[in-house]
Amino acid sequence: MSKALTLLADLVNVPKTMATLIRYREAIRILTWRDFRARYRGSIFGILWAVAQPLLMMLAYTLVFSYFLKVRFGSSDSPTVFAVYLLCGLVPWNAFAEGINSACSLIRISPNLVKKVVFPVEVLPVNLTLVTMIQQLIGLGLLLMLVLVVGNGLTLWILLLPFFLLLQFMLQTGISWLLASLSVFIPDFRQATSLLTLLLMFITPIFYPETLIPERFRFLVTLNPMAQIVGMYRRVLMEGLPPTLEQILWAGGMSLLFWMVGFVWFNRTKHAFPDYL
Repeated sequence: MSKALTLLADLVNVPKTMATLIRYREAIRILTWRDFRARYRGSIFGILWAVAQPLLMMLAYTLVFSYFLKVRFGSSDSPTVFAVYLLCGLVPWNAFAEGINSACSLIRISPNLVKKVVFPVEVLPVNLTLVTMIQQLIGLGLLLMLVLVVGNGLTLWILLLPFFLLLQFMLQTGISWLLASLSVFIPDFRQATSLLTLLLMFITPIFYPETLIPERFRFLVTLNPMAQIVGMYRRVLMEGLPPTLEQILWAGGMSLLFWMVGFVWFNRTKHAFPDYL
């Protein structure tokens, strides 16, 4: 009972405790920019890889699912339209999957920072999420250009894109806090998370429309916050429609829940990290 009350008190104090991240915003900015530049340091094409990766994946999956398997989105038979629908899912999913997989080794590869008493170790998962989302913004720029060429044009609903990014940031950071902490104590979480994200990629309607899922399994999409976020991108960019109330409430509620629980768990366990490194 006392543990439950303590956890509840921690959740209530989350807004106050989150001031820590605001206090260390300069450290987050410096780390994020450093890690983003490090990804392309020494490569010939540099930041162009951030565009090439989703583009090449889109071409490969379009060939398999559109040409070979004849999967279609909506009423269009055009492989080009399929490719843009696909990219609406790949761009956010790639950032999400990369972020949570990398979170599993985040603490173990940063022992010097973790063992520093004055360093706010809780900013590391935030920094990781921001780096992957910078990559996502580059892919999103490519996606918007393709929508203008292939789609029916952009509507004012694209003003909601920052809201979608905020929901994904909260969801991804919350999960990263959880996985970064749990992987310190249970190293097998890294392998388990890699398998789970692969499974979730095919459960999430990225390569196919939600209508292809049998009705009795449709609840899996409803429970999946990333499926809701992908659906919101597609409604706004490809259909010119606002997200549904169900999508907003479920994605928003789950993102807030993971953000709060992840932050509380990470802060309650971070003091034990040096003993396991």
